[in-house]
Amino acid sequence: MMTTSIIENTYNEIKERLEYMPADYTSSRVTKVETASTIDPKQVFIESRRYYSAPIWRLQIETRRFCTSKPIAVKVYREEDLFFAENENLAVCGTGTTPQGALYDLALHIIHFYEYYRNIDASKLTGEALKLKNLYQNLLIEEK
Repeated sequence: MMTTSIIENTYNEIKERLEYMPADYTSSRVTKVETASTIDPKQVFIESRRYYSAPIWRLQIETRRFCTSKPIAVKVYREEDLFFAENENLAVCGTGTTPQGALYDLALHIIHFYEYYRNIDASKLTGEALKLKNLYQNLLIEEK
């Protein structure tokens, strides 16, 4: 049997907690609380990032066209509302609202870095930048 002191302490705790409640508080009257179903992380990541690989042989921006000395392997995938096109070896990634937009953005980046590394003196570079200069140096051939 419960002692009266335990019951009294319980009522005192409730009274104390009620003091911290805002005066204009109204209950939402929610009677049933549910939890999310079990989430399988493997399934979530498999569905969220499906890669499509494609080789690029030509790049064109505005009035300039380039051929590649070797095909550039590109991974295209979607995350939420954006598409991504990337090549890890060249350390570039393009984004867009469509796969074509992401590939165009990637082409802009590749051409930018091709011109950047072609024009910079190797003595100003170290480590990864030297590796990228060597990769970009003979990557593209501009069509006239």
